[in-house]
Amino acid sequence: MARIVEQRDTSALPPGTAVCLGAFDGMHIGHQALLSRAKALGEHLGMVTFDPHPQQVLAPERAPALLQTPVQRRRVCAALGVDHLVLLPFDREVARMSAEAFARTVLVEGLRPRAVVVGEDFRFGRGREGDGAMLAELLAPAGIEVARVPAVPMPESAWLPDTDPSHKLGATAVRDAVRAGQVERAGAMLGRWHSVPGTVVHGARRGRTIGFPTANISAPGGFLPPSGVYAGVLVVWSPDGLHAGKAWPAAANLGTNPTFQDQAGGAPPLSLEAHVIDQELGDGLYGLEVELSFVARLRDEQRFDGPAALVAQLRRDVAAARERIDPDALARVITPDAS
Repeated sequence: MARIVEQRDTSALPPGTAVCLGAFDGMHIGHQALLSRAKALGEHLGMVTFDPHPQQVLAPERAPALLQTPVQRRRVCAALGVDHLVLLPFDREVARMSAEAFARTVLVEGLRPRAVVVGEDFRFGRGREGDGAMLAELLAPAGIEVARVPAVPMPESAWLPDTDPSHKLGATAVRDAVRAGQVERAGAMLGRWHSVPGTVVHGARRGRTIGFPTANISAPGGFLPPSGVYAGVLVVWSPDGLHAGKAWPAAANLGTNPTFQDQAGGAPPLSLEAHVIDQELGDGLYGLEVELSFVARLRDEQRFDGPAALVAQLRRDVAAARERIDPDALARVITPDAS
């Protein structure tokens, strides 16, 4: 994976850099269209976004849960060929800047890109007063080109039977799909499988007693789908060790393990566990940084009469997951360079 330079100020970018400008939550295929256009306009590719998300400052009570953690966004940017990631601190003072002041101080006098690429619904400046046309007018005297990219249509594979095909593609649509457990639809809009990062931690170790050891994943900040059983891919992001850079098919359970609730003395907290298919890993994953991609939802979580019934269902789950995770599915997972 290419090295990416990250900065949190408006110091000048390398000459010839074309940048995309926007919020960029999720880095879906609409965002990727902006990156492709910018790549064609510059010698270097930059992405300019805000931290925190503007809605978290302007209307925190309505701010959306983000699809990606900062670490995930950086990984996806690197995989898509971004050379420079500019994270502009966003606060009330920035929100009060006029469109003219933003264009002048951040772009003309600060970053100095060769070109700026925005979406057709792009807005900027105090009260969202500026749009792509105004940005082009403000940057023209400085010789900075502005390209406005039309909206990318919703992929046919993400259509719902009762939904207008013109339904807008965007981060909100991706969030809605993930919240509904429709991870395949989300994957079509993202151009890769939706995933959550985390760390493998010690769990109750019940899985190994019934022949299905699992990696218990602590995933704070991850945008999780509803409880259920999923076909997935587990990627190891820790840079060192025997398993560094590995990606394996997995059957994952997100839920409260209802079959074992009585033994636990009450309803346990929500847990995320992944059984790596056809691999004997022992204790080799504990403490490692991983990312779990959700390829397909297999079924709801359910309570079984006992371990024997659970094991029989787990065998069916693993077989179903194996069928859903073909080479195409693995190809849609972002992994670190294995060395």
